Parts: sequence; structure tokens; C-alpha cells
Amino acid sequence: ELLIPLQRLSGPGEQFDRFKDGLAQASPHTLEDSSRALAEQIEGNEAGRNALLGEQGEVRTLLSQLTSEEESSALRLRRNVLIEELREQAQEWSKLTIAEELLTRTRRKFEKERQPDVIQHAQKFFATITHQRYDRLYSPIGEHMYTVVERTGVSKHLTELSRGTREQLYLSLRFGLIREFGERTERLPVVVDEVLVNFDPDRARRAAEAFVELSETNQVLLFTCHPETVALFTDVAPETQVIRIDPTE
Repeated sequence: ELLIPLQRLSGPGEQFDRFKDGLAQASPHTLEDSSRALAEQIEGNEAGRNALLGEQGEVRTLLSQLTSEEESSALRLRRNVLIEELREQAQEWSKLTIAEELLTRTRRKFEKERQPDVIQHAQKFFATITHQRYDRLYSPIGEHMYTVVERTGVSKHLTELSRGTREQLYLSLRFGLIREFGERTERLPVVVDEVLVNFDPDRARRAAEAFVELSETNQVLLFTCHPETVALFTDVAPETQVIRIDPTE
């Protein structure tokens, strides 16, 4: 029973024989000393192994830190590049914004000061009719439309005006066309029929005043069947000549 485990420890055949010879020559004290020396050696090897394992962990940590530092360095470099690009883009944006503002101001100044004579004349008539509520009229560059500006600075397109105000604007534009046409050629009579029917009393009176102003350069013939319209014109301009047409004639 003991031979089998001994042979497993030493090996069979000659190895087992040498093992037996070694045991026969050894003493208990020698074996104890050898066992103690081997135990010390094992303990020393274990301590060395633990030290190596600790060193291995430190090396792995250092490698991980080095990798992290490389990534951080790359990210910092990328961040600096992006900041520089952002600074350049901000400068370009500032230039374009300033240029846009200058172009917008130039356009507004041109639209205000370089409008055709028709628009400039119409603007004066429209301001009179609306009692200076709309003191500016212009046609934006490159657009076939009209914009009016209130005294408060609010701009409105035609679609934002009431029907009566739109008709007053159209009337002012016709006045402007008549005035501008008369400056270039023979001044022709102006014939209108019931032009004030959609005007409120205040603006109807101011429109009558605009007709009186137009009559300084053009003969104005106004047809109406409303006595209040006749009274309005004779009140605004007492020199108005009233011709009554008998419908039976």
C-alpha cells in the first residue's frame, strides 16, 4: 500500500530505486533540515511571486495611464483645432453680418431717397389723405409691390391694409401718375366718378383737400349724385364750380 504512492512520487524503475537508496542514507534530522530549507525556499519564491504580481499590476496601470494620456493629448489637440476653426468662422460671420447690415441700410436709404417721381408724388398725396398716419410710401427694389410705413415705423403691405385705405392708396398713386405725367407733357383734365364712396368722413374730407391740391396743376371734373359730396367740396374749396345735371334732360 505504501509502495504505490512512493512510486508515484519518485517514478517507477530506477527512479524508485534511487529514491529508496536516498531514504536509506538520510536521517530524520537531515530530512527535517531539507524540509525546512525547502519550505523557506517556497516561502521566498511565494514572496517573489507576489512582488512580481504587484509589479505587473503597476506596469499595467502605467500602460493604461500612458494610453489615456495619449488619448487626452489627441483630444486636447483636436479641441484647439476646433477652437481655432470656430474663431475663424466667428470672424467670417461678423464680416458677413456687418456687410448684410450695411447693404440693408444702403437699400433702405436708396428706396427712401431714390424712388420714382410717381411714388414721391403719390407719397405726399397719401400722407395728406391719411392725415400723416402713413408718411412714407415706397416700392422695394426688384419687387412689383408697394409698402407703406406708419409714423411709428411699422411697415405694411397692401394685403394688410383695409379696403378703404387701399383705395386711398390707389387714388394717391393715380394722383402721382397724373402729376408726374403733367411734368413731362401737356397737363390733361382729370375725370372721376363717385371716388369717395368708400371713404370715412374724415378721410373723405382730406381726399377732397388732395383733389384741391391736384386742381392747382390739372383741371378736375368730379361726378357725384350725393349732395353731401358736393357740400364737402364746396366747404373745402369755396371756389369749386358746381354744375347740376338735370336727369330729365
